[in-house]
Amino acid sequence: MNETRDLMKMPSALRDADVFKQTITGRAFPLTGFTALDIDLHGDVAEGLARICRFGGAVPGNPYCVAQHCVVGADAAMEETRDANIAAYFLLHDAHEYVFGDMTTPVAKWLAVIADELYGGSAHGMVETLIATAKARLDMAIWRAAGMPPPGKTYRAAIADFDLRMLATEQRQLLIPAPKSWGARIDAAKPIAMRGRLSAWPVAKAAEAYRERLATLCPNARRV
Repeated sequence: MNETRDLMKMPSALRDADVFKQTITGRAFPLTGFTALDIDLHGDVAEGLARICRFGGAVPGNPYCVAQHCVVGADAAMEETRDANIAAYFLLHDAHEYVFGDMTTPVAKWLAVIADELYGGSAHGMVETLIATAKARLDMAIWRAAGMPPPGKTYRAAIADFDLRMLATEQRQLLIPAPKSWGARIDAAKPIAMRGRLSAWPVAKAAEAYRERLATLCPNARRV
């Protein structure tokens, strides 16, 4: 606690100088002031997402990673819509998690509850805003690194729909049957179109599949 107070007393320039995250390729990713030039899609993102577990690691058997979620969803989007932009945006929609990690929705809600307990009801929205802002800042740099503009309203809606359907499909096929409903929207969500059933990929396969989709769907993505 004392260390936190001491840090907050420091001038912001001094605090910011040490706010970085080491990536899998050994880069110091600056968590303040980053740009598209700091994003390594083919290395840090592909390899990082291939090692980050969906559902907080609650999938029985082999770990099911974010990279596979993005690849399978992108393939499904392409199969259903024939729109390469929707597929590309889905491939990138969780790319920020290579820095941020996969914060599950229940954990985010729990943090909001704690904020309410500590600071009152108005803090609930602050937690949601902080998380959304951090992801949005990373997303802007990621889209630029991928050579794509920010998605418009129609594309955002399509990605949200495919993400919901991917979540429902993964829950039904990968997890132990739920002890409680995850909500009416998930219960009613249409499964994605796919051949066979989901099974978790090894890290190397997931990373390589992510790179392959990058090459196909984001041909203008910068290479480090």
